[in-house]
Amino acid sequence: MKYSVGGFSLGMIALTSGNAWAMPLVEAGITTTYQTTNDAQVREEITFSGDLVLRWQGEMSEFYSYIEANNSPRQMGVSSVLPEVNADAGSALDDERRGRVQLSELGYRHFFNPQQTLSIGLLDVTAYFDQSRIASDENAQFLAVPFVQNPTIEFPDYSLGAVYEHQLGDGLALRTALASSNGLADNPNLSYAQLVNVGEEHKGVFAIAAITKSNSHWLMRTGLWLNSADHSRLDQSAGEQRNYGGYGLLGYKTGQHAVNLRVGRANDTVSPIAGFVGVSYQYVYPSWVFGSGAALMQVSSHMPVEAAVIEPADTRHYEIYARYEVNPSLFVTTDAQYLVNSRFNQLAAPYHPHQTIFGVRLTYLH
Repeated sequence: MKYSVGGFSLGMIALTSGNAWAMPLVEAGITTTYQTTNDAQVREEITFSGDLVLRWQGEMSEFYSYIEANNSPRQMGVSSVLPEVNADAGSALDDERRGRVQLSELGYRHFFNPQQTLSIGLLDVTAYFDQSRIASDENAQFLAVPFVQNPTIEFPDYSLGAVYEHQLGDGLALRTALASSNGLADNPNLSYAQLVNVGEEHKGVFAIAAITKSNSHWLMRTGLWLNSADHSRLDQSAGEQRNYGGYGLLGYKTGQHAVNLRVGRANDTVSPIAGFVGVSYQYVYPSWVFGSGAALMQVSSHMPVEAAVIEPADTRHYEIYARYEVNPSLFVTTDAQYLVNSRFNQLAAPYHPHQTIFGVRLTYLH
């Protein structure tokens, strides 16, 4: 997602009078991205997304909604052939993969006291557990998926659930969440009817718990997660299993420099991605931000070989970007990526396993 509705702090909530619910706080943005590759078989593409967040704040509570829109992915276009290279594309689609306007989040947050908070509703659980200071915003930072979130964690997509946070003091916090295993985009019809049917066959729960430690320089997260939905074994043997794993995030910022490290492991009997490590760097100069990143996604040893010429292989991903601030609301970003073995080398001919992607992104925030 684009706006970290889940990335809150108590300082964001003003203790206001009883009429605070009358007028919402509004955040909005529009992003347009052009991407092309060195592979003539992959069509260049322009993607568009729009975002609208509304917040109604009370004395010790907040009600919020997040509405987003996407255009339709281009057939044989960059985001369709290489889904790893644009985390902003295709986040709001219907069951025929056409762009749409959708209500992605609708939540209520209650502050019991300065230490304890509960959020419930239709939530983006990812925003509470995998946020980085320099590698989580596909509108203004890195564009590639492995530099936006940890790909080993099987987060549901906009799911019904609850998140509890307890501030333990001195920058230490405990967060836990329980949600439906199937979010809006995880169901075959991508429909709200399927979303609310949490007891449907083969569905389960997504549970996660994490500890966060932060100060002005450091950000550290570590946690464990479980997705109890039925998962078929990759080796096509009988029986189904649950997916589960652990992850860590380490960030450091000083002056104009910042670095971020993500690592993760998943149950490789059901998860195509067994392990992940990604590192990113950011340098800030007046009106400019420069970023570079490298990531390795380790393929599961249980992945079947579908044909003699298609051997599963680890995916490697690299990205650099330069963002220029035209004014406080308008940003222009140039971006270059190098991708090896997209989707663990599951791209069949005529596509080349080594792809170089160039892009330009225009972002307007209000």
